[in-house]
Amino acid sequence: MMNLLAQQLRVSALQAEVSRFQRFAKDAPIGILFISSDATVQFANDEYLRIVGRSREEFDADRFREGQGRPPEWLHPELGTRHESEYVRSDGTRVPLLVGLSVQPDGVAAFVIDLTAEKAAERGRQESEERYRAIAEQLAEADRRKDEFFRILSHELRNPLAPIRNALHLLGRAPDDPARAARWREVIERQVGHLSRLVEDLLDLTRITAGRIQLRREPLDLAHVVGHTAEDHRAGFEAIGVRLVLQLPPAPVPVEGDETRIAQIVGNLLANSAKFTPDGGTVTVRVAEAPGRSALLDVRDTGEGIEAEVLPRIFEPFSQADRTLARSRGGLGLGLTLVKRLVELHGGTVVVTSAGPGAGTEVAVRFPLAATPRVPAPQVGSGSGARGAATVLVVEDNLDAAETLRDALELEGMEVSLAPDGEAGLAAARRRRPDLVICDIGLPGKLDGYGVARAFRADPALRDVRLVALTGYAGPEDRTRAYAAGFDLHLGKPAALGELLRAIAPLVRPGTGGDGAAREPR
Repeated sequence: MMNLLAQQLRVSALQAEVSRFQRFAKDAPIGILFISSDATVQFANDEYLRIVGRSREEFDADRFREGQGRPPEWLHPELGTRHESEYVRSDGTRVPLLVGLSVQPDGVAAFVIDLTAEKAAERGRQESEERYRAIAEQLAEADRRKDEFFRILSHELRNPLAPIRNALHLLGRAPDDPARAARWREVIERQVGHLSRLVEDLLDLTRITAGRIQLRREPLDLAHVVGHTAEDHRAGFEAIGVRLVLQLPPAPVPVEGDETRIAQIVGNLLANSAKFTPDGGTVTVRVAEAPGRSALLDVRDTGEGIEAEVLPRIFEPFSQADRTLARSRGGLGLGLTLVKRLVELHGGTVVVTSAGPGAGTEVAVRFPLAATPRVPAPQVGSGSGARGAATVLVVEDNLDAAETLRDALELEGMEVSLAPDGEAGLAAARRRRPDLVICDIGLPGKLDGYGVARAFRADPALRDVRLVALTGYAGPEDRTRAYAAGFDLHLGKPAALGELLRAIAPLVRPGTGGDGAAREPR
């Protein structure tokens, strides 16, 4: 009797222990599977079922079907007590696993961990490392290109300065030789123009990158703009022995765009073709309506062509096909970069193609086609500038700039006085009211150019004097700020004297303070 009672107690204790273990196993955070010595599955907890993508009902039903309760192959002890494996669910999902086996005489206990998150994290780490390596390589390449760019920039800035300095020296030594003096002045003008283009390219790229370029859109005939721009460049092509061919349609090709910027696009493409097309070559410029309601500008040359590996980065800033100092073709390698950015601002696309070295290059630009173009306005002659007894006050702290501007204005018959800063300029104007004030913005002292303009507009005796800002602050936001301060005209430095004289001519009316001219809209 006592033996039977003891046996019952042992059974009850064992059942309680089994019950506790089953409760623990059921809610365990890892998959648990019991397999009997005859290789049939006896128990699986909820986490194991989640891992293999089975419901409890499906699992229990399969356990009692002939041959359905067998454990998967990756649970056999001969694979090792600890190993990684993979389970393929019925929907095809692959689940990476870490499997641990405990082998006992009456069966095997399997402990299964889902490695999906760990594997994803590992892939993420690997991808991050690859991204970081790629970024590091890109930064290293950008740093290399930056250093190379500054070397090129130094080279390109020094190149024009040498002939300018030489020409100035020669002008000082042989002032009485008009023919030579004229030739040396042409050298100076040509090289200053080159310097100005370098600076403008840099400024344009900066403005576009910062989103500060504002297009003045209007209906245009693309063929008209391209034709006029190309004709402006024809003399340059003739000088280097390259034939320029224009293929323009008889009917207008209407686009909506900024005429100045489209002319800049055409000019950059022509300059690029001229740079890489040898003597005897041909550059063909074609304008046409294209499929998809687009206007096509196509520039094709018979020049050096582009290697296939260079084409993908042809629009990157400071890039040229051969960028060594020994083979530099001049310029900063910004031409095609600016073309692409300006074309995209117009809603267009640009594609560069080349069959390789020696096969020439083709640049195809497409703009959205518009309804009707603007009829080009007749050209108005610029005249000889404002002449007579007009009085001009120049407010400029750079004495060389002020004196050369004074000399140019006096040659046009104007009476000119100078002031080195804003306060001196305001005092001079109050002593004698000028017809026109040409004022820098970045002035020393308490009054900058904006302050000078505001002071003029606030003074009843001076408020109608015409004000022209001539400044190195030449961006769109600078122009807006200048007009808001009270300037009638905003010109960026360096302005060619001829362009400056033409710009100020409508503003100068001797003895009136400029009352007869309409102020530019602000």
